[in-house]
Amino acid sequence: MIPDDPEHEGKDPGEQEASAVEEIAANPAEVAGRAETILRGLGLDVEARATEAGETIEVDLHGRDREYLLDRRGDALNALQYLLNRIIYRGRKGKRIHVDSEGFRKVREDEVVEIALRTAEKVKAQGEEQVLSPLNPYERRLVHLALRDVAGIGSESMGDGFLKRIAIFPAEKRGPGEGRNG
Repeated sequence: MIPDDPEHEGKDPGEQEASAVEEIAANPAEVAGRAETILRGLGLDVEARATEAGETIEVDLHGRDREYLLDRRGDALNALQYLLNRIIYRGRKGKRIHVDSEGFRKVREDEVVEIALRTAEKVKAQGEEQVLSPLNPYERRLVHLALRDVAGIGSESMGDGFLKRIAIFPAEKRGPGEGRNG
């Protein structure tokens, strides 16, 4: 219970406690420390630097073993980012923690958008639907946004689970309202 707090006056103790933990402010130094603890536990020599950037906490990884975290799709960075958000916030709200390593994610974002635009051109030329490899939610969002303004092209996520494919198709082959850009 939070005694003598005018903001909580008139609420029962359960409501006071729930509203008190609804949102927490993560300290960038704490986030960097947790990242380094996890990485050290994996036997990796990696340093984490964290800074606040608007509504996110940006964590940048540097060090001799950082290449072990950089696969083609950024899966290890995604996993570390997921763990940090879960550990720091424990189901509560807070600034989103974003993990990168020396600009790796920007390169991947550019690659995903380029694949989407190239595939859209192929769809226009051939008039047939093309399906992209499975993508995570963030990458799917990049694709849909990149194709949103491409005339005559629609896109739609397909499948269940975390990784889904995206169908890119001629817009006239589907009715209005079908697909993201349909």
